[in-house]
Amino acid sequence: MQLVSAQTRQARAAVTALFFTNGALMAGMVPRYPAIKDVFELSGSTYGLTVALFPLGGMCGGAITAWAIRKWGSARVAASGTAILGVLFALAGFLVSFREAGWLGIDIGYAAFAASFFACGFCDANVDVGQNAHGLRVQKQYGRSIINSFHAAWSGGVVAGGLLASVAIAVGLPIGCHMLLAGGLFALLGQVAFRYTLPGPDGHNAEKEANAAAVHTIRISPILALAALIFLAIAGALVEDNAQAWATLYMRDFLGISAALAGSAYVAAFAAQLIGRMVGDRLIDSWGPRTVISLGGVLITVGMFASMLFPSAFTTVTGLALAGFGSATIVPIAMNAADDIPSLRPGTGLAVLAWLMRVAFLVSPPLIGKIVDIFGVRVSLWALPFAGLAVIASSFVLAAQTKQRI
Repeated sequence: MQLVSAQTRQARAAVTALFFTNGALMAGMVPRYPAIKDVFELSGSTYGLTVALFPLGGMCGGAITAWAIRKWGSARVAASGTAILGVLFALAGFLVSFREAGWLGIDIGYAAFAASFFACGFCDANVDVGQNAHGLRVQKQYGRSIINSFHAAWSGGVVAGGLLASVAIAVGLPIGCHMLLAGGLFALLGQVAFRYTLPGPDGHNAEKEANAAAVHTIRISPILALAALIFLAIAGALVEDNAQAWATLYMRDFLGISAALAGSAYVAAFAAQLIGRMVGDRLIDSWGPRTVISLGGVLITVGMFASMLFPSAFTTVTGLALAGFGSATIVPIAMNAADDIPSLRPGTGLAVLAWLMRVAFLVSPPLIGKIVDIFGVRVSLWALPFAGLAVIASSFVLAAQTKQRI
């Protein structure tokens, strides 16, 4: 058992807090998506394009992430980005409120909202890679898998943020006031967390931080391994992306669920993902990442095929919960494995994987939105069972039983 210093334990708590705030900030906006669609009178395809502005901003922001981390360090990038993100989400919320009150014209209001939402994505990309890079640095000092616990905190933040948003909707709190309160609270928490992150530049004491928690790929070229991991991560992340973009709208417009309860499927997906990530590190240490990822793909496939073939509020919530649990470890393990690919500079695999994941997030919403315009909102979640099959197929890039019980 590797001894862990008090400083490292504090850093783990700090990174956990950063992941939590990041999940909570975005989740506060998601249950408001149907209202945003109505306020700006968006068609299905335009709504999809609007949702895609966030990953488009992320793609642009991801282009400077490596430079920003080298210049300021992963912890500062994550914490400062959290504060800026809180301000930007509050701004986006007030723009929706101003349009709803008639204080802004629909064209000017939508353009301003679109710009602020793009900026949110730009900032979020830097926060995302910054907190993951710092989390992997902390994991190296632990000498065992803890990356899933950080992503569990992110899922916990999503659940907390989504529940707060649902309560705000139920009591009639305007989105601007809601996002101002949430943004201020979570941004403050991020700044407190920064004080307890690891000191020194990234890569400091790299030899001391021997990566006993490495996730290995099968013996193929680094480029092929990275490509397979990117495919795996995109398939797994599609569960999160679709749940965020379409689950609430599907519940409201296809199943006829009230606005206050329509977010329940979205919350169920991320609550189940939270549970999966809480137990994920232990499962991976016991069974190995490939087995855990493959079983996760089976849960996604079975749960979502059942919910699509037998549509109801119960099957949708249950199917998305199974998909959320099944997807829990996919992105963390793909990031861990990408960061550990031999022959790549430290952080290169992680940065490339994170950037290309955002390309998929950019393409998915408008593509599905166009399909929704033609066939209706019911088809919006049909991508998920096929994403589960893709997870099963691509999981074999991971070497068998690379984790040992500690």
